[in-house]
Amino acid sequence: MRIKKIYIAGKVTGLPEKEVKEKFATAQKAIEAQGFEVINPIEVVNNPNEDWHIAMEKCLVALAQCDAIYMLPCYKDSPGADIEHKKAHALGLDVYYSFQAIE
Repeated sequence: MRIKKIYIAGKVTGLPEKEVKEKFATAQKAIEAQGFEVINPIEVVNNPNEDWHIAMEKCLVALAQCDAIYMLPCYKDSPGADIEHKKAHALGLDVYYSFQAIE
């Protein structure tokens, strides 16, 4: 059986770069510690100055290759994470809102 691949979604735009990297890296480590493969959108885009629309396009392509999405608590304040959330539902992915729920 292959390892479930989980995408992380949360607020990026308008926040300090260091804070964003740390927040996503912390989530990535926690999910990987549970034995899952993680797709971190910060690594997918890999350019804090990327045009928002191009960044979203890259992220949505990466999301489509996943089995699930983990929504950081800050996703509610993010138009991009909201798009990813809706896309995950449209793709029929598992959607998680807490580390404890990931299976």
